[in-house]
Amino acid sequence: MSSKQIHLSINLTEYGRHSGSWRHPDADVSEIPNLSAYLYACQWAEKGFFDQGFMADTPVHSWGNDSTTGTRLDALEMAAYLAERTTHLGLIATMSTSYTEPFDVARRGASVANLSGGRLGLNFVASQGDEMARNYNLARELPRPVRYARYREYLGVITRLWDQAPTADSPGEVLRHHGEHFDLEAVLDVHRPPFGRPVIIQAGQSAEGRDLAARWADAIYAAGTTVERGREYYADIKRRAAAYGRDPEGIKVIMGIAPFIGETEKEAHELKHLLDDYHAEGADVIAHLSKIFEHDLSGYDPEGPVPLDDLPEVRSASVGLATMWKRVAREEGVPLGELARRSFVGGLANMQFVSVGDPVHVADEMQLWFETGACDGFSLVSPNVVPTMENFVNYVVPILQERGLLRTSYEADTLPGHFGLSAPLEPRHTLPAGAQQLPL
Repeated sequence: MSSKQIHLSINLTEYGRHSGSWRHPDADVSEIPNLSAYLYACQWAEKGFFDQGFMADTPVHSWGNDSTTGTRLDALEMAAYLAERTTHLGLIATMSTSYTEPFDVARRGASVANLSGGRLGLNFVASQGDEMARNYNLARELPRPVRYARYREYLGVITRLWDQAPTADSPGEVLRHHGEHFDLEAVLDVHRPPFGRPVIIQAGQSAEGRDLAARWADAIYAAGTTVERGREYYADIKRRAAAYGRDPEGIKVIMGIAPFIGETEKEAHELKHLLDDYHAEGADVIAHLSKIFEHDLSGYDPEGPVPLDDLPEVRSASVGLATMWKRVAREEGVPLGELARRSFVGGLANMQFVSVGDPVHVADEMQLWFETGACDGFSLVSPNVVPTMENFVNYVVPILQERGLLRTSYEADTLPGHFGLSAPLEPRHTLPAGAQQLPL
C-alpha cells in the first residue's frame, strides 16, 4: 500500500474537453451555458473524493475553430455558485494577470474564499492574443517579456494585499507599492481569506511558465504525452522549487489525463475514434499546425517528415504547444500529416496523457505515472464529461482505493487541507534567504 495518495481534479465544461464531444448523440446541447452539467460533474467529483474542480477562462469570444461554444460564464462567479452547492470540493477559477487589476481580484478572491470556507483556488495566467487585447482598449497584445514581468509583479502585489488584509483582530495594513506596472496605496476592505490566501495554481510548459510555477504556485497543471516526458517535467519543477528555497513537496504537479473508458478496450477505442472523427470532419489540420508553428506548412508533403529545420522560433501564445509538438516530431518521427491531425483532434485533450481502455487499464497507467515520479495527481480532461465522470468514479476510483492510492473519505473540507497544507499558507511575496532563480 502506498503512503502517498493521488490528488484528483476535474476540468469542468458543459460537454467535455474533447472538441468533438458536443456532437455525440448523448450530448445535451439545448442549454448554453448548462449550469446543471457543471454541478452534476462536481457532485460526481465529490462522490470520488476529488480535491478540486477547475474552470478555465479566456476573456475573448471564440469564433468556431475547435471550440464547442464561444460563450461562457465568469470563472470566479462560477466558483461562488458551485461552492454554495457542494461541501468539500475545492473550486479553481482562472484569472488573467494581463487584463485585471490586483486589488479587484484580491477583493473578489478574498470574498469567495471567505464565503466558501477556504475552498477557493486561483489559476493565474499571463493572457495573450490581439483579439483579447482589443477587448481591453489595446491595439495588440503586450509583448511576451512585458506579460511575464507584469505577472510577477501582479503576484507580488496580490499576495501582499491578502497578507495585509484586515482580520477579526486587526484593521489591516496599507500596502504602498510603486512598481513598473502597478502603483497603489491600498488595504482590502474584505477580511483576510482563510489560510491567509487562496491556493495559487499555475499552468505552463515553457521555461517562463515552469519558473513562475516553481516561484509562486501551490500546484501546477501539467501536460505530458508520455510518462518519460512527465518525469522530466516533474523533476524540473521540483528542482526549480528547491532553488527558490521551497520544499519541493510543497508544490503539487497535477498531470492532465484524457481517459477514454469503456467496459472493454474495444469499446474505449471506438469512443475515441468517434469523437476524433467528429472533430476532424472538414478541418484543415495542416493550417492548424501552421498556426502553432508560425510557419506555412501547406507546401510540404503531408506524408513526409516535419520540416523542423525550417521552423522559426515561436514567440507567441503558441510557444508551449510548439515546443511540445516539435519534440513529438523529433522523438517519434511521425509524418507531417499525422502530427497535424494529432495536434488538432481533441482540442485541449490532445495535449494530455491519453489513456484508452477498460477501468483496470486506466488505473494501471495512472499508478505507473504516479509511482514512477511523473506527477502528484491527475486532472481529468474528460473527453465527454458526464459518462467519463460516471465511469471513472464508479469503476476506476474503487480500483485506486483498493490499491491504497486514493482516499476513501474526505479528511478535510478546505482546498489547502486536501493538499496537506497547514495555515497560514506561505505569503510567497518574500523568498527565503539564499533562494535564487534558475536560468530559464
